[in-house]
Amino acid sequence: MAPPRNARRTTARRHGSRVALALWLLTAAVSAAPFRTAAQAPREVAPQVSELLARTRTLIEQERLDEALGTLAAVFQRKPVPAEAYLLRSTLRFMDGDREAGRRDLDRALELDPRLREAWLNRAALDLSEGRLDGALEALFEARDLEPDAIENSLNIGAVLVLQGSLEEAGTYFRDYLSRRPSSAEAYYLVASNYGMAGLVDSAVAHLRQAIALDEHSRLSARTDPNFADMASQPAFERLLHEDPYEPPPDSHTRSRGFDAAYENGRGRLLQAVMNALQLSGRPLEQRVEVTPDWALIWSDIRVKVVADGPTRGTVELSAPAERFSTATWQAETDALLREIAAQLIQLNRAF
Repeated sequence: MAPPRNARRTTARRHGSRVALALWLLTAAVSAAPFRTAAQAPREVAPQVSELLARTRTLIEQERLDEALGTLAAVFQRKPVPAEAYLLRSTLRFMDGDREAGRRDLDRALELDPRLREAWLNRAALDLSEGRLDGALEALFEARDLEPDAIENSLNIGAVLVLQGSLEEAGTYFRDYLSRRPSSAEAYYLVASNYGMAGLVDSAVAHLRQAIALDEHSRLSARTDPNFADMASQPAFERLLHEDPYEPPPDSHTRSRGFDAAYENGRGRLLQAVMNALQLSGRPLEQRVEVTPDWALIWSDIRVKVVADGPTRGTVELSAPAERFSTATWQAETDALLREIAAQLIQLNRAF
């Protein structure tokens, strides 16, 4: 059952300064959705107009806004002006910061063609950004009716219901969304971040834990995600960010070696030596490195974990899937890497 309206208004005010975060969740979820289904097809437009509209979309995606506006102006010189032209112009006006004009064009697009699912999604995002949660929810139901099978429907509706305080109902929608993407770390992460934005620590942590189990990069993303900002000092969230529950599968290649070098919260010479050695090896390296007070993770074709063993010692743990290397290649590659780490430590010690 939905909470009384005064409770909804309180929730809207509480999250008003951060609704842009929820807007990101909506746009991220719908970015891959088709613009129309066959049942939503608008009246036909001239081929030249279709080309101009397609060109405008491309220019918007490339953030070439002045060119997009100029291309779109040619469409408005023709009559009748199609609904999609108003939709695209509303997008350009929103991007330019003119919300009032953008809303007028969005309303006109829906007046001309209420089957424009993208326009309803944009209306939901706009209402959400302005704290009009009931309007956002109504727009999302309109979008759902136009494409009932779109997988993001339940995520978007659940996101708004959380902000309204309708937690039980939101949970139903989130479970439906997750049931259709049971192996997706991104799906669990999006649900977790919605709960996190609403300050629901237990639900956020539970879903984030699932996301991390599916892809440990989720933990690194959560460290800087503003949706979790209010949870930063919560013990359950802090514990989750400090845990590394990963266990290599039984048939994985594994190896570890201790070094007489300090980790020092990631600022010591050991992590620097490991990074230097990996870069010199020419291995493909992910740009992001996860650093905690007790360990750091570096992702390459080898998973590299650097662990503090005390004030002056640390361990380097290496692992990789069995199919990635033969036994002989694994031995040779890791021998070379560990030797280079030792050599880098000698150089760093000499420099200080």
